[in-house]
Formats: sequence, C-alpha cells, structure tokens
Amino acid sequence: MIIVLNGPLGGGKSTLAEALTETIDSCAMLSGDHLVAVNPPSGEELEHLHSTIELLMLHHRRFGYRNFVIEHLWRTESELTDLKRRLDDPEVHCFLLTLPLEENLRRVERRQAARAIDEREFEHLTLAEERRALEGARLGTPFDVSGTPAELVLRLLELVSRPT
Repeated sequence: MIIVLNGPLGGGKSTLAEALTETIDSCAMLSGDHLVAVNPPSGEELEHLHSTIELLMLHHRRFGYRNFVIEHLWRTESELTDLKRRLDDPEVHCFLLTLPLEENLRRVERRQAARAIDEREFEHLTLAEERRALEGARLGTPFDVSGTPAELVLRLLELVSRPT
C-alpha cells in the first residue's frame, strides 16, 4: 500500500505521515521536502524527487518494507500522474489534505514559534500561493485534517481499507 499525502504548507502532511508510519506495519515514510532539500537546488526538482522516491522504494522493499507514506506538495495533475506512473502499484491512495484557512494559518504560526529564523512573511506568501494552486484541482481525494493525528489516522486507514 502506498499513501500519498498532498497539500499546502502547514496542512499537517508531515505530522500525519509520521503518525501513519508509526501505525502501519512494515512502513517507510518518504518526505518530499527532505528529499529535494539540496544545495544548490536541482534545476529538475520534480525529476529529482520522483527518481529519488523510486530508488528509495526499491531499496526499502529489499529490506522488507511493503507500505509507504509519501508526503509533498504536487501542484498539477500531470505531476501526480508522473509519480503514480513511476510507482507502478495498484495500491496507491492519493489524498489532498484540506483545512479551513484560519486553522491553516494558526498551524503556520505555531510552526514559526519553533523556528530560529523568522520566515513568517515567506510562509504566509507561500501558503496563499499553494492554496490558490490547489483550489479546484483534482490532486487526490479531499481529506479534512481538522482533528488530532490519532483521529486522522483512523479515518484515513478506514478509507484505504474500503474496497473500491
């Protein structure tokens, strides 16, 4: 099973991915933001990300991991289609994390409180741009992430275990 968590900054992708990974047996978490955090940045960020995910999944499978939680922001259907094509697995479940704007902003502020560098202005601009990019897009099954990580894990696992 592969669970792809898509959504804007401060939406809870990393928190939910960690909670899912701790709950699902034989599971590895792949964080898109961490996988593309290179200096200097790759000119082909999406290719870099998707080829790295492919490579890491092959590696983890060699060591017995069967389930994966992948989190990142995919802005277009073609980006997500490319990822799914590379994963080549019928058990890919994509979710677009949703959250009321006020709660999203509150979470961004809470993140900022733990940071050494004040990136508040950058994060607010990034959040606005990302929410605009995701508006009305078909980039996964909408999944409201209002709630505790434990509640969200139960709800999401119920969704992926339903026969289609």
